[in-house]
Order: sequence, then C-alpha cells, then structure tokens
Amino acid sequence: MKKVTYINAHIYNTAARRFECGSLTVENGIIVPVDETCDTVDLGGAYVVPGLIDVHTHGRGGFESTEVSTDEFAKMAYSYAKAGTTSFMPTLMSVPIEQLKSSIDVAVKASAEEKSGAHILGVHLEGRYLNVKKKGAHKPEYLAPLDADELAGLIDRIHTPESKFSRFHITCAPELEGGEAFVKRAVDKGATVSIGHSNATCAECEAAMEWGVIGFTHLYNAMSALTHRAPGCVGAGLSSDAYTELICDGCHVVPEVVRLTYRAKTNEKLVLITDSAPSAGLPEGKYTMGGADVIVSDAAYLLDGTLTGSVISMFKGVKNLSKFAGISIEEALPCATINPARMVGADSEVGSLEVGKRADFIITDKDFSECTRVFVGGEEFE
Repeated sequence: MKKVTYINAHIYNTAARRFECGSLTVENGIIVPVDETCDTVDLGGAYVVPGLIDVHTHGRGGFESTEVSTDEFAKMAYSYAKAGTTSFMPTLMSVPIEQLKSSIDVAVKASAEEKSGAHILGVHLEGRYLNVKKKGAHKPEYLAPLDADELAGLIDRIHTPESKFSRFHITCAPELEGGEAFVKRAVDKGATVSIGHSNATCAECEAAMEWGVIGFTHLYNAMSALTHRAPGCVGAGLSSDAYTELICDGCHVVPEVVRLTYRAKTNEKLVLITDSAPSAGLPEGKYTMGGADVIVSDAAYLLDGTLTGSVISMFKGVKNLSKFAGISIEEALPCATINPARMVGADSEVGSLEVGKRADFIITDKDFSECTRVFVGGEEFE
C-alpha cells in the first residue's frame, strides 16, 4: 500500500478533545508522521474522526454473533463499517455451551480471513455466567454457575495460530458462588471483566473490583438499582473509577439519566455501546435474537415488552450523547473511540489518530450529521 497524505482537513485530537487543522499520513495501513512529499488527497476542510469502536454488539444487518457462519461474519463486518464502526467485539448471548464454543471459533476464523469491513477486536462473552434474577433477554435454561475452569477453556479458544486477536471480554455476575476465583482466573488468562446482569450489592461490586473487574455492562439495564441506602451495581458503577457502558438510544436509558451519568463519569470512563440486535440497520418489523422473537421499532423488544437490544449505530449514539448530555461532539467522541479501546486493552492499536496506530478513521461534515467516508486499515471502505 502506497503512502498517502490527506491534507486540508480538521483532524480530531483526542488528548486535546478538539479538531485541529492539519494533515494525516497513512502508509501500509498505519498512521505515520505527516509527509506532504508523497501523494496527497485534498479533503476540502472535512472533519476526520477516529474510527468508532463497539465493544458490545450482538449483530447488525440481519446477522447475529452467536449464529453466523464465517461468510456471514464478513457480511456482518461489512454492515458495521458501512455505519462508521471500524472495530467491534462480537458479543455472545446465553446459548448452549457447544454453540458458544463454535461462535468463538467462527470469530477466530473470520479474523484470519478478514475481508472488507470492520476489524474484529476480540470476543465479548456476555452470556452464560449471569444472575437469573437479572437475566434480561437471556434464556434462563442456558445460564450456568461461575466455572473458572470452563471459562479458561473458552478463553483458550482464541489463542490459535490463525487468530488475529487476543482479547476476551467477559460480563458476569460476581456475587454468584465462585465469583472471586472466576474473576481472578479470567484476569490471569489476560481477559477483561465487567459486572452485568447482576444483583450484587455495592459492597459485592467493590470486592469484585478488588479482584480485577474493570467495568459495568450497560449501566442501569439488568442490574441492581441505585437507592439512597442500597446503591447496588448502579451506585458502584457511578461512584467508582470503573468504566461504565451506556446504551445511548434514549430507550434503554432516558436522556435525563444519560446527562446525569455523563456528569458522574465525564468522558474519561464512559463507554458508548450499541448492544445492538441483529436487526440493527434493517427496517422495523419482527425478527429473532438468541432464538427469541423480537419486535423492532425504536429498539428491539421481546414479545412481552422486555428490551433486548438497540437498533442504533455508534455514529447515532455519539450524536445522542452530545444532545442528551448537552455537550459538544468533541467531548462526546472519546466515549466511542479511545474509552472502549482502553477498556479492552486495544488503545495501543486503535481509538485515536496517533502515529503508529491503525489507520481507521471516518470523514464527516462539520456538524457530524453524516458519515461520508470510512477508512479501515487505511483502505477506503466501499
């Protein structure tokens, strides 16, 4: 791949939280020091933003992470990139253990054969190790005890010669029996762990963070609530230094609470996610997710009205955060770029437009109203 410099652009500076007039040079898919002696492309004053990162998503474009073949995985990755997401972690629902193993294997194989579309950062195992009292849309018959040995075996499946990633993120309910051994084993295996689908007390959450937990999965949703004498998971997430995921579609968390959450966490530890259903990017109607029927309108719902995922893109999530929290796009962007990268240990590769990182970026207009061009690994996505 030849060296190209994109000139006459507003480049997002993550550290400064602002756009700066300048140029961006890409060589062999990597951002390198600016060199205007090579081929140049005039962007006409467009805005250049780090590629958006979704670390919690169950699918998009009609494809589901726990059910796709390798070929379908490529089509799913294509759908993410089309919407401005350049990296993602396929997130696995609670399904039979053999299906979980197969889904992990498919992600590994798809990473080795990665085609045009978003990069696979790793696997997010949301399913199986959850509290049935906070199961949400997960089927109770597929939930299981916290088995550290079983988990270690699942993590080992990503460590093959063909795998292009080594990240494994886990959501669990650490208050269940065996929680300490489970979390510590995960961390020892190099995984990152978040609390989710949990009925833990605030004290139990604080203990889990001592064991190595670094985040909270879709804050507010499917976890013990905040009250003034029993802070629960929500209180622990808001009052700690942990990362907190947030679904910013206005349905899972209303705008007023999004604003409150941003004030508590700022743009240092807030992580935007979509938690998207496979029907994201498709018209409204009836679909399936995790083997269950869902109705898609402003979000995805089970037939009994239970929320089971969003249908927004990360790009829309950034715009919503800006609107709901009353902040600029510049202040909202870290929550969809560098923060998720840091949470799962990928910030040395992606998340900002720094020299040495992968050349994943999107081009937008000044108002961030539209994503006009997408580049993945330095190649423009068509």
